[in-house]
Amino acid sequence: MNSEITINLSVGRHCIVKHVTLIAIFTILLNICAALYILGRNNNKPILFDIFSRKNIEANAETTSKDEDRQELYEKSNVDVKYILQWHEDGSYPFYVIGEDNSVFFKYNCPYTNCIMTDDPNYLSDVTRFDAVLFHGNEIDHEILKLPPKRSTKQKYVFAATESAHYYPIQNPIYDNFFNWTWTYRLDSEVYWGYITIYDLNGIVVGPKLEMHWPDMDPIGIEIQNNLVNKSKAAAWFVSNCNSKSHRELEVTKIQIELAKYGWSVDIYGKCGELKCPRSNSKSCYELIKKDYYFYFSFENSFAEDYVTEKLLTALNNYAVPVVFGAANYSRFVPPGAYLNARELGPEKLAKAMDEIIKNKTRYYDFFRWRNHFVYEETIGTIDGCNICTALNDQEKFNTYSLYENFRKWWNEYD
Repeated sequence: MNSEITINLSVGRHCIVKHVTLIAIFTILLNICAALYILGRNNNKPILFDIFSRKNIEANAETTSKDEDRQELYEKSNVDVKYILQWHEDGSYPFYVIGEDNSVFFKYNCPYTNCIMTDDPNYLSDVTRFDAVLFHGNEIDHEILKLPPKRSTKQKYVFAATESAHYYPIQNPIYDNFFNWTWTYRLDSEVYWGYITIYDLNGIVVGPKLEMHWPDMDPIGIEIQNNLVNKSKAAAWFVSNCNSKSHRELEVTKIQIELAKYGWSVDIYGKCGELKCPRSNSKSCYELIKKDYYFYFSFENSFAEDYVTEKLLTALNNYAVPVVFGAANYSRFVPPGAYLNARELGPEKLAKAMDEIIKNKTRYYDFFRWRNHFVYEETIGTIDGCNICTALNDQEKFNTYSLYENFRKWWNEYD
């Protein structure tokens, strides 16, 4: 009898310990989850573990060879998933920056994260089930025989490009009446994918855009002036492509001749000049501009509508006046009175203007009034990656019929 009681008590204690241990483990797990949730909310960022990512879908489904399996998981979670197919070769820039699944949309705190990105045409059982198919602008003229075998009228075929149309024109007439949307640096694209973003001082995106309404700008204060007072050299230019479509190197040679009449010159760094400042030490190179140079030559390598790259930011963010050379309407990107346009002025007038501005400090300071109102950041391959998912979630935009009837004429302006 006593031995029976002892055994029962032993078993009871074992069960109690077992249950207490399980409760303790469960409590710890709940606390961890709660901590992660609070951490995510406090940082105003989503928790990186996402049950809707492709990897987790495939980890939680026994069979994922059919899109019905994935779709069922999404529908159970009441998520309106947008499927995006990148129709391209592996490793193409900037597609590789976006990556797969929806991780990029979380990385940049995008307004929408319900888009699944893949470069696998067999990710869904039928290619027509993708909401959007992206075509890489650098490749499609070489991929004519590899286009999707069929398409749906409900899909958006999207031309995506960040490289200049001057370098990558589209020649084949098959692409007229082919694309519904464009995702490019052009400001009239349905989806913008540019190099720079303009913010106001509250961090709100204000440009660039087709119609910029610049405010009356206040004179700069002592703090900004202190970054400008010790400059002693006319202009710098960092360049490695010495045989450009825009022939900018020839233009700089002409400008050098005109500047020499006033005792000034353009210091050329890189493969195309005699001075060196390696990209691996870019911080010190930018300090050179900030400390020594009145102007920086933001010359584009080609001519294309709205093609304005990070070269503009090299000047703006390092306290130098940009001297621009490109086909863009620069008033969409920089306030009038904040830059000089070499293409419009020509070498003789440009050199004269540079000399006059250098000798008039008050006039030079006025070129920096924009700093009282705006901040410029390079955003290629970052927050602009959000824009395709945002566009697909705009039901009015998505349901509106659109087609580029003469796409080549729109794109190949300088071909």
